[in-house]
Amino acid sequence: MSPDIRRILLVTIVSLCPMMVSVGAAASPPLQLAMNGNTVGKMPQGSGTTPSGLKYIQILAPANGAEIGAGVPVVLSYDVTLAPNGNHIHFYVDNHMAGLSHELKGTFSLGTLAPGTHDICIKEATVAHVLIGVNRCILVTVK
Repeated sequence: MSPDIRRILLVTIVSLCPMMVSVGAAASPPLQLAMNGNTVGKMPQGSGTTPSGLKYIQILAPANGAEIGAGVPVVLSYDVTLAPNGNHIHFYVDNHMAGLSHELKGTFSLGTLAPGTHDICIKEATVAHVLIGVNRCILVTVK
């Protein structure tokens, strides 16, 4: 599929997501959108905690600093409690959006990654897909 067609489909899907949530589609299985090749600009800095120290985003696996064999799919295990203005989460690999989900606990497959060190992040977003600064990142090395 050409990058232009992928972009058109992405814009269409993203624009429909708020409408799907308003009619109760959030109860359906998690939505995972593959957006390989779409670069996301610099993301706002933040942390997985609130000023009171409550953890909103936890990456349970793989561990920060983990070494993963080449050709082995990377599957994130996570647990999220949304901030008051949060609606869903976005997944990033090296500042490229890998997908999104309304499921707040579970797993998300990133597929296989190229050899090297990769920055993997989960970032919280509003219903309008605006990142709110609550995020958690880890580094993994594929060998």
